Amino acid sequence: MIYREPVRHEFGLISVPTLLVIGQEDRTTLGRGLVSEDVLKTLGQYPRLGREAARDIPGARLVELNGVGHIPHLEAPDKFHNALLDFLNRKN
Repeated sequence: MIYREPVRHEFGLISVPTLLVIGQEDRTTLGRGLVSEDVLKTLGQYPRLGREAARDIPGARLVELNGVGHIPHLEAPDKFHNALLDFLNRKN
């Protein structure tokens, strides 16, 4: 989907419990080599995008992991697993 169209406008339609685990060092940018350095500085701002997505998804839970990049489950498996298990064990 990310290659064909933005999907952010559909986040409000999500109706299942949602956990967002966002590495605060994630600056992943598709097409990185196709944009200028000035434009690149405005892309891949996942700390901000994660907070915005959490606001857009009804009842979403956001876990922000400092010092972690794009792959939290590999970069910080203990923190990721703790967040996931806590989320799964919550009474909704």
